[in-house]
Amino acid sequence: MCTALSIKSNENKYFFGRNMDLAYNFNQSVMIIPRNYKFKDTITGNVMTNNHAIIGMGTIIDNHPVIADGMNEHGLACAGLNFAGYAYFGKDPVVDKVNIAPYDFVQWVLSNHDTVDEVKVTIKNLELVNRPINEKTPVPTLHWMIVDKNGKSIVVEKTKNSFSIHDNTVGVMTNNPTFDWHLTNLNEYLYLTPDYPKETTWNNQELKALGIGAGTLGMPGDFASVSRFVRIAYIRSKMPSIDNDILAITQFFHMLDYVKMVKGGVITEDGLEDLTTYSSCMNQNNGVYYYKTYDNNRINAIDINKENLNAEEIKIFEYLTSQDINYQN
Repeated sequence: MCTALSIKSNENKYFFGRNMDLAYNFNQSVMIIPRNYKFKDTITGNVMTNNHAIIGMGTIIDNHPVIADGMNEHGLACAGLNFAGYAYFGKDPVVDKVNIAPYDFVQWVLSNHDTVDEVKVTIKNLELVNRPINEKTPVPTLHWMIVDKNGKSIVVEKTKNSFSIHDNTVGVMTNNPTFDWHLTNLNEYLYLTPDYPKETTWNNQELKALGIGAGTLGMPGDFASVSRFVRIAYIRSKMPSIDNDILAITQFFHMLDYVKMVKGGVITEDGLEDLTTYSSCMNQNNGVYYYKTYDNNRINAIDINKENLNAEEIKIFEYLTSQDINYQN
């Protein structure tokens, strides 16, 4: 379970991020992968070179960096969201293709591209191969949202029937089913409005809305992927004017809070509590990665431009989970 979002401020700056909904931690931390960092490709065994510096939330498994969401030094951003029941990856590499594992897709996108248009071209020669990083870590079932700093966005999905690239005109994404289904489903909610409903008369009976917010009656309120897609698409479409970076970041996290998972609300098949482990927001034009965790509502910020992007090693930042409270007396 997860939700991704992209918005724009009045200053034409773009912000992208996500809720990471999981019943467990995956040893995640914000990390910066420098330019020219080398690591082994799990499919070919070849040594790969990171072409652009990347900042994002991820982990390191067997000396292999795995990014859940992030952006590169040129403002291109990408996030992988769960796509259980629909994601399908080939068993073997394909000759004359670039073969990578699904958990390396975010890194491949951010390392090799500056814009969404570039991704659209090179992805035609890409194959995603179903090969785990080790025996203890299964291949994740993912699809991806990609946004550049000009606001152009796509969703990439590989199912058993197709390898699809969808233009993302609504600026949001959740989980299954497929993205095109979600877009069609929005037609069922054309009546939703933030406005107070007008008084009307039925059979000489005067009728009046029962309180503020009645224009959104029928908005799905559950935690399911389909419902979260409708809610985040609706609230994004009604987003107020945003004048500066601080207001944009504040509004962004409030919008993600609108679809967050709260402890106790959803129990997984394994009997675990699903929750929004962290929420992220990236200023794609300024190169700043913001995040807050379930146990710490304070917004933390890491600026890629303040680091040595030609360093030899990955830099990992402390993942802050202790609640920070501002006592005023």
